[in-house]
Amino acid sequence: MADFTTAERIAQSVSQAIVTAGKSKSWLAEATGIPYSTLGRKLLGKTEFNFSELLSIAEALEISPARFVPAEFRTLAA
Repeated sequence: MADFTTAERIAQSVSQAIVTAGKSKSWLAEATGIPYSTLGRKLLGKTEFNFSELLSIAEALEISPARFVPAEFRTLAA
């Protein structure tokens, strides 16, 4: 398994969510107010998404923001 940073893994989760929703990066940039170039850098894992951005993305894509949390950081409620 490749050794990805947390930023890269979250970026992969966001990218997959965009594809699954049938949306484009330009659509998401407009829907969230994140500049397109900034979104592009973040989707490459070059810079990290902040919590507010992840909430905005989840809202725009109509999914839970928990989807962006890497599996090993999730806990199951008992």
